[in-house]
Amino acid sequence: MTKNRQEPARQPVFRFKKPLENSRLPGFPAPTPADFLAGAASEWVISSTLQMHSLDSTSSHEAQTNRRELRRSRRRKRREQLGLMPSPFQPPKNLGSLLKSWKFWVSLTALICGASGAIAVASLLLLPASPNCKGIFWPTASASLRIYCAQEMAEKNTVEDLLAAIALVNALPAEHPLRPEINRNIENWSKQLLDLVESTFQEGKLDEALALARKIPDNVPAYRLVDERIKQWQAIWSKAEEIYKKAETELQRQNWPEVFRQAVQLLDIGNKYWETTKYQELINNLQAAREDGAKLNKAETLAEQGGLENLLEAIKQLSSIGEKSYLYKEAQKLILQFSRQMMDLAQEKLDKRDLEGALSILRKIPDNAKLKEEIKDFTELAKAQAQTWQGTVASLEAAIAAAQKITPNRPLYAKAQELINDWQQSIKELAYLERARNLASSGTISDLKAAISQAELITKSNPRWQEAQEEIARWRSQIEIQEDRPYLDKAILLARSDTPEALQAAINEASRIGSGRALYAEAQEKIEEWIQKLQIQEDRPYLDTAIQLAMSGEPDALQAAIREASKIGRERALYEEAQEQIQEWNRRLQEREDRPYLIQAQNLKNEGRLSEAIAMAQKILPGRALYQEAQDMIQSWQQEVRARQNIDQAYRYASSGTPEMLASAIRIANQVPFESELRAEADTVIDSWSQQILALARERAASNLQEAINIAQKIPTYASAYSAAQRDIQAWQRLLNPPRISSPALTNL
Repeated sequence: MTKNRQEPARQPVFRFKKPLENSRLPGFPAPTPADFLAGAASEWVISSTLQMHSLDSTSSHEAQTNRRELRRSRRRKRREQLGLMPSPFQPPKNLGSLLKSWKFWVSLTALICGASGAIAVASLLLLPASPNCKGIFWPTASASLRIYCAQEMAEKNTVEDLLAAIALVNALPAEHPLRPEINRNIENWSKQLLDLVESTFQEGKLDEALALARKIPDNVPAYRLVDERIKQWQAIWSKAEEIYKKAETELQRQNWPEVFRQAVQLLDIGNKYWETTKYQELINNLQAAREDGAKLNKAETLAEQGGLENLLEAIKQLSSIGEKSYLYKEAQKLILQFSRQMMDLAQEKLDKRDLEGALSILRKIPDNAKLKEEIKDFTELAKAQAQTWQGTVASLEAAIAAAQKITPNRPLYAKAQELINDWQQSIKELAYLERARNLASSGTISDLKAAISQAELITKSNPRWQEAQEEIARWRSQIEIQEDRPYLDKAILLARSDTPEALQAAINEASRIGSGRALYAEAQEKIEEWIQKLQIQEDRPYLDTAIQLAMSGEPDALQAAIREASKIGRERALYEEAQEQIQEWNRRLQEREDRPYLIQAQNLKNEGRLSEAIAMAQKILPGRALYQEAQDMIQSWQQEVRARQNIDQAYRYASSGTPEMLASAIRIANQVPFESELRAEADTVIDSWSQQILALARERAASNLQEAINIAQKIPTYASAYSAAQRDIQAWQRLLNPPRISSPALTNL
């Protein structure tokens, strides 16, 4: 918002009044129109002449004499026109005595001086009725005329007229008698001019405002006002520009809160243009930048997710950000970055030998990525690289020839040279691989080793290196098979007798095949098979003996069987089978030990001693064979205990015989589980107590129907008396609220 500014108070300016047409001297009768017309011309000449000569400080003595003569002539003619001139002149009789009197001379002197002063002032102040300022020749114009015309110009209150007014009076010498009045006028006009130029400044035209203000002459005392105002404008403008530039910087950083804080500062900057136009412009830029920022963030999110489609959508979002946006440069940078990521995807396709897939990606890169020439080179190199997949010297040479077409001034010249060097090296090393294959074709160990040495000459940086390594691994495997097959065949032959000694000899022979050798896995399978056979032969007697001991089922026999089977170690072939037998024998032992507790607990339960029965069953500890069975019995008996407690509590409540206590007794009795032995008893007492509540309700109905209804509503839905209670409640409610019977007579009325 614009600050409230008060117009500076204008100092009063001394004005040279125009002469009035009907002015007259005091004491004289007003002239007639004929007299005025007769003397108008001569009066104008005399007045103008006196006025110009009275203001000229350099006039000569002769000019002064002429003025006195003109004044005398003027007075004489005027008196004649008014009929005040006696003719002929007759001197007074006492003229001689008057001439000798000093009082006469003093009065005469005073009269002459006063008249002279009045005439001089009148000459200075009175101007012609309407001087033509436009037609005046200024080099010979008087100071008063300049001031008068300058005031006329200043009253128009325009920049041009105020400047002209200042220039008109400022041309007078600094030592001129009217210089103080001139300076006061210049100061006031300068203020007026600055106030007018202020509107130009407020419109945002700083340079124009400065140029207009500097047209005020710098040699006048009022120029300090100009200097102060210019400094004020420049300070406001500099501060506003600083705020705006900072806001623009924050816009590029996407720091929206700081941009808004900077924009708010413009509202009180002291310039309407910055407070309105530039403020709104900044707010509009902020809104546009926020929208573009959202697009930019969305594009970055899509690009982070990866994939061709996400990159294309990200570039599409960025392409919608216009050139005038503060985020345009950032958007263009990201477009280039994402386009290069698309080229990386194309390279991945090419590495997988998918030429068409790579070219398809390249064709989707937008033109605004400005990678046209780079894409063109990439396409040529991709086609050249595809030729090398044939794996022949001719194909490599053709690829080199295609890559050599990319000149040094091309974007991918360096990459082309790198590929050319690789392919030239491939041609050289391809010869090593072909020579190695020729050597290995005989299949002998010596030739295979020579082939490996030849293939190892291919460096890791060569595209053929992986192929060479695969061949080397295959040839080494052939060598190892030829070297180790005799050991394995001998071991298999030894194991055929299936005796412990033969099996152990076979294991020892097969163990000569070391880890990492071609036949190592096959040898280990055989070794494990023979070890199992050997362990079974060694441990079967222990398990058979244990099973024989456990057949009697006696505790001592079972304990002996467990000890015998435990001789089979954890890593042995029969360990799992032995453990299963041991677990079965332990279960049988625990059952024989714990079954008496359950039998005794059941007997206590049958006697109604549930608490003692539960305590007896709890002697069977967790992990024992009968633990779960004991827990099931304990849970059932505890449920019976709680059911008995509920039945007993219900009987206590029902003993009072009140409807409320009977209803509580029914609710408690209903908590007895349906699977409990006491459920039948609970159902019986529930039906009995509900009938008692119904009887109490019917008894109360004789005196108080509402209380009877309240009592009957205490019967729950699961009680046998519920249906009868509901019928009674409905009947009682009808008695309390009988239906209205409309009278025909009243209806007719």
